[in-house]
Amino acid sequence: MDKQRKELTTEHPFLIMTLILSEHQCQKFVRIAKEKDIRGGIVLLGKGTVKSTILNLLGIKNQKKEVVNILLEKEKAKEMLDFFTEKLQLYEPGHGIVYTTPVIIAGQIINNKQGTWNTVQGMEGESMFKKLTIIVNRGMGKDVMDIARKSGVKGGTIMHGRGTGSEFTVKLLGMEIEPEKELVMILMPSDLIDKVVDDLFQELQLDIPGNGILFVEPIMEVRGLFDSHRNNKDT
Repeated sequence: MDKQRKELTTEHPFLIMTLILSEHQCQKFVRIAKEKDIRGGIVLLGKGTVKSTILNLLGIKNQKKEVVNILLEKEKAKEMLDFFTEKLQLYEPGHGIVYTTPVIIAGQIINNKQGTWNTVQGMEGESMFKKLTIIVNRGMGKDVMDIARKSGVKGGTIMHGRGTGSEFTVKLLGMEIEPEKELVMILMPSDLIDKVVDDLFQELQLDIPGNGILFVEPIMEVRGLFDSHRNNKDT
């Protein structure tokens, strides 16, 4: 534990590596992750949203998905990105995706506030993709995806948020995430994000308190994305 705490207070940049996998692929991931001594990940349950007749931009179809998040040093994350892409064959459509996003851990903020923020901003400049997350009332996830598709998005992942009991709720950016909430996660090219955000904001009336929350994160590297409208002229 002391060793892990010491490692997390170094000046090295960190990334969150996220994998969106089927249940079978996730079981395989857990097995090979243990062989690489990678532990401490968080697994969330979700479902894909793309119709089975077309390729998903994320390379996944409409079925249950498991979303794995792991905190890694930047250099380690690059190595693991290539490793899991090969082992899970993420270069094949439908096998899942893996991507990394920049983060700042508490120790880095305390020890080197301005330098840490500058480093993350520099990392964001390398991003060619963005991740959009929107939190809406349960049952609204389909509406979110309908709007996003009209804006050029091919698909995403819907996850259900829940509290830990009647007296407790999970909060994200000040909004309570209870059983009646859904989190929609969409990856897309950076040049598409402005239109999608504007359309979602207007259609869902996100300026009205309680209608939802939307935020965007930069993606450092990604594997397993398949742009169907470029690869299939009939789509």
